[in-house]
Amino acid sequence: MTQKSNQPETKTASAAAMIVCPECGKETDKTVKNVCPDCFGKRLNLFDLPEVLHARICQRCGAHYYKSKWEDMGTPEEVAMLTAESHLAIPDGIENITVGMHPYARSPYIFDVLVDVEGEVDGVKYYKDAKTEVRIKREACEMCSRRAGGYFEGIIQIRANNRIPTKEEVTECLKLVEESMTAQLKKGDKLAFVTDTMTFKDGADVYIGSSKAGKHVCKHIIEVMGGTVAESYTLAGMKDGKDIYRTTFAMKLPEFKKGDVVYFEDKVIEIKNCGKRVTGINLMNSSNFFIDGEHFKGAKLLGNTADAKETVLVSVEEHGIQILDPETFETVTIQKPMSFNALPGSEIKVFKTEYGIFAL
Repeated sequence: MTQKSNQPETKTASAAAMIVCPECGKETDKTVKNVCPDCFGKRLNLFDLPEVLHARICQRCGAHYYKSKWEDMGTPEEVAMLTAESHLAIPDGIENITVGMHPYARSPYIFDVLVDVEGEVDGVKYYKDAKTEVRIKREACEMCSRRAGGYFEGIIQIRANNRIPTKEEVTECLKLVEESMTAQLKKGDKLAFVTDTMTFKDGADVYIGSSKAGKHVCKHIIEVMGGTVAESYTLAGMKDGKDIYRTTFAMKLPEFKKGDVVYFEDKVIEIKNCGKRVTGINLMNSSNFFIDGEHFKGAKLLGNTADAKETVLVSVEEHGIQILDPETFETVTIQKPMSFNALPGSEIKVFKTEYGIFAL
C-alpha cells in the first residue's frame, strides 16, 4: 500500500511573519519544535504498529484472549481491529488524534487491517497510514476446555420426599435445570453448563460446572415444583494454595404430587399443585383448597386419582347422587360434586376411602 507522507497543512501568511527554518533554510510562517512543519514531519513517526500480529479465538464459543483472560469480544473482524488497536503505539505530544481502522479478510484465519492516524503537533496536522496482518489462532478457551474435560463444581441430586419421583417430574426438573443454566450463562457465568446427567429409578444426578449456578437452579425448581434443598461440601483438591470444594445439592421434591388424594385437617383433598403453594379440591364439598407449602404438614396419603374406579350412576338428586359401591355393589348415596352433569345409567369414576366415596 502506498504510504502518504507526513505533509502538514499550513496557511498562507504575510511576509512580515516569515521565519527561516534552521534545518532547510526555507522561510515559513509556522514552526514545529523550532523547525518548519516539513522538516519536523520528516522526523515524526506518528505511530508504530508491528507488521504481523497474533490473536487467539476459542473455536467453540468465540471468546477472545485479551489482556490475559478470555472475553466475549464479537466477530473475528472486531477481534482483528481490537488486536491492531491494542498494539498501536502513538508517541506523547500528539494532540487531537483520530484513528481509523478497516479490516479485510484474506482467509478465515488471516486479516489485513488498514490503519490511518491523524494528529496535531503545535497546531499543525500530520497524517500516516499503514497495514498490519492479524493471524488468528483458533483453540479452546479455559471454560470450553473444562467443559470438554468433564469439569464440575457441583452435583444436583433430584429426589422426592418419602416417595419415588415420576418420570414426568424428573423430565420437568431436567428442563428447569437447562432453563436456569441458560439464564446464568447469559448473565456471564461461563461455568453454567451441564457436564453430565445420570438418571436412576429414584431420581437423577446432574453434574454442573458452576456451584453458584447450582443455587439458582435449585431455587428455580422449588419456585415451580416446590420442595427443599440441602447443601453439603466435599474437598476436591487445591488451586493456588487454596482448598477447592464441590457442592452437593440434595434436592427433594414435595411428598405429594398432582393427582394425589390426601387426608388433611378433616378434609379429603385432591392435589392439583404442590409447589411453594399447595392447591387442590376438597372432595367433601367441592370447594377450592389452598395453603402455603410450609404449613402443609401431617397430610395422610390415601392414593391417587389414577386408582379411581368406574361404577354405575343410579340416580341424581338435588344435593347427592346414588351409585353402586365399586366393591360391594350396594346402592349408596354420596356428595354430589359441583358442575355435575352425568346422566343416570352412565358410568362415572369414584375414589373410595375410609372417609367415604367421592365422585371425581
